[in-house]
Amino acid sequence: MAEELDEFDDFDDDLDLTLYADSDELLAEVFTQLTEIIEIGLRINGVFHLALTGGTLGTDLTSALVKNWNSHPGAFFGLHIWWSDERFVESGSLERNCAPVIQSLTNSEIQVHAVKSRDEVATIDDAVAAYARELDETFMDLTILGLGPDGHVASLFPDAAQIDNLEKVIAIKDSPKPPALRASFTLSMINESTLVWIIAAGASKADAVTKIIEGDLSIPASYIRAVDHTRLIVDTDALFTE
Repeated sequence: MAEELDEFDDFDDDLDLTLYADSDELLAEVFTQLTEIIEIGLRINGVFHLALTGGTLGTDLTSALVKNWNSHPGAFFGLHIWWSDERFVESGSLERNCAPVIQSLTNSEIQVHAVKSRDEVATIDDAVAAYARELDETFMDLTILGLGPDGHVASLFPDAAQIDNLEKVIAIKDSPKPPALRASFTLSMINESTLVWIIAAGASKADAVTKIIEGDLSIPASYIRAVDHTRLIVDTDALFTE
């Protein structure tokens, strides 16, 4: 069960903090809430654009979603899946954030928009240009972001986040975390999402979570503010308290 955190009464009103006991509870609750929001969005608008993320928690969430989508083959028409960032590697590589969807999704009602791999286009610039064309005027109804221990989101790392870049997607050519070549949403693109959920579990994320709470602009994650609602969803180990 999520906890009300009285000690954070002065926390930024534009960013809601939700705490779960551990990563399993966090994952289960995020899955349930996300499924409900998608169904409501599809029922009301007939379309829902969702950006997923990588990392251990993001991949586990994606795998759970794919299992659910596959068990309802006639449902989820109008759902579009994107990724806030992607590694520029071969199409069959498990390093790709889209791998759980590309390799396992059987529900043909869902539209998948993956960044092209290095065996589909010659360069990361070509992959970014193709992804930008596919996005066109699209913005996300919900973007889910993992959180790196260094405070990075998507593939926007400290001191290299291109905070003022107003493009939708950019090429990352020197990522401090391999592989070096990646495509990433910009902060501008992320913050045009109707909703953004930042999810984090584990003690390694505690410093970054603290910096978000304190409004420390030394990390890219502290700049995230969705159009309507931004959530920071963490487990106990990721919440730094003194």
